Amino acid sequence: MSPTRVPDDEPLRRLERYLAEDSIRIEQGREKLIDIGDALMTLRARMHNIDLGDDPGVQVLTQEMAAPMIDRLAGQVDRVDNVILDLDVGAGREEVNSRNERARAVDGQVQRTLLHPGVLGTEVARGELAVKRGAGQQQRVSDLVGTEFLLLRDEAVITLAEWGRPTSPYVFVRNPALVRSFAAWFDLMWSVSPEVEVQGGDADEALIRMLALGAKDEMIARTLHVGLRTVRRRVAALMDQYGVGTRLQLGVALQRDGRLPRGPR
Repeated sequence: MSPTRVPDDEPLRRLERYLAEDSIRIEQGREKLIDIGDALMTLRARMHNIDLGDDPGVQVLTQEMAAPMIDRLAGQVDRVDNVILDLDVGAGREEVNSRNERARAVDGQVQRTLLHPGVLGTEVARGELAVKRGAGQQQRVSDLVGTEFLLLRDEAVITLAEWGRPTSPYVFVRNPALVRSFAAWFDLMWSVSPEVEVQGGDADEALIRMLALGAKDEMIARTLHVGLRTVRRRVAALMDQYGVGTRLQLGVALQRDGRLPRGPR
């Protein structure tokens, strides 16, 4: 009696079966972690006497609750859009969150951060932002920023419960229409905002980029870390250089000279 021959593809089928079984276990484990996170959020809410309500699309969070939730949810998506009013207060000040944020950027997560010009006011803040920029985070600055929010791809938004007050509680939003509205708002602000300028670059070119976007002198001064008089003096110097009498004429001259960007970068 001849021995039973094992099909040539039997090892491959076994490996595929093991892989499928492990994939199921991993997905079940991920769902369990999400359930645990939701349970912890509910417990924290009860501890602080917060009613999460019956609407699963909008929930109120304290800053204490928001910090670990932001860290957990941000680790589950491949793109995060963030709008920041203040680096000194809020859930984003948690050191572990900041460290994990940098690690995710290094690992390839797309991070777009839109900053109010006031955020750039101190050396400490600029240093912190430079580290994140070095990890791969994209950063732009805009005075259109009116409140803070964190957009987790197209799945959810965490934003301030009170408009423009960084010390207020947060709201966790999963309603699809609201999430899409925040996403559209972010994309619009991002498209018309200049990149954060790195000190040591060409001062005139940085100034020209911001003039091309229609930035006001006050915003230019805050973004470039110079005084308002310095901005106006440099604009006047450019006008003298090109022999023009208005900023509109300056724009035409700069465009003719090839120094004026055609649109947002």
